[in-house]
Amino acid sequence: MSRAVRLVIALYPRHVRDQYGPEIADLLSRSRRPLRDLADVALCALAERMQALTYARLRPHVNATTGLIAAPVAFAGAYLLFYTLCAWIFAVVAAVAGASVTSESAGTVPAAAALPVAGGAIWLAGHARPPFTSALAPAGLAIGVLPVMLLVTDIGRWPMTAAVGAWGLTTGTVSTVAVALVRRGHRRRAVLAMAFGGLLACELAIAVYSLSVFDSLSVAIAAYPVTSLGINPGLIGDPTNRVADAMTILPALLTSCTAYALGLATTTRAGRPTTVPTQRGVA
Repeated sequence: MSRAVRLVIALYPRHVRDQYGPEIADLLSRSRRPLRDLADVALCALAERMQALTYARLRPHVNATTGLIAAPVAFAGAYLLFYTLCAWIFAVVAAVAGASVTSESAGTVPAAAALPVAGGAIWLAGHARPPFTSALAPAGLAIGVLPVMLLVTDIGRWPMTAAVGAWGLTTGTVSTVAVALVRRGHRRRAVLAMAFGGLLACELAIAVYSLSVFDSLSVAIAAYPVTSLGINPGLIGDPTNRVADAMTILPALLTSCTAYALGLATTTRAGRPTTVPTQRGVA
């Protein structure tokens, strides 16, 4: 019952807990019908919490959530811009050098276009201060990624939903572990966990989506490095470049979103800043 009482009191707003928390706990500890009174107090706490919610308090959360959902759209637009720019530069250099643009050499264009977008995502994360835990950031990013990919691909919505959902869950788990390591002072371990965990999240998402496209486990496992690094698809038994054709933007978009989500985890503070009360008339 003591744990249940603490949990119910925690539902109240902070100013109510500080003023009436001990009194409520004392009354519940001496109650003759503890379960019923506990339920009544929980309902009152939820009502107080709802009344305490104002637009001024919700505005930072609404703005941050809107920014997370819109971030994948910005990343996708930036990637398409850099992709077009890199393709034009590659074509001009090849024409001046007198070389033909082959499919093998042109495969490096997606990787060259994704690199500045991922770097910009990391820079943006370093200047962002979300009002909620960074573990929730992948959920907002996944909500933004899904409509973008459903618009640019004509392959079933359920495989794409499963892929984006797998990415969100994996990235959220990695962010939670990274935040815990950062708060304990193990920043190097956090960086290693994010590096391997971020690659795992992207690999898992692309593999889930590839299984619905190619129905081959070997192709699904190799799809992420092939599409993101410009590796020759013929090396994995795909001479017609179906892997590259079916997934043109998903690997780059997930890579940028992963960099942004894990960048938020590295900037997480150990605790909220505390304010020192001041008195009037004191210099």
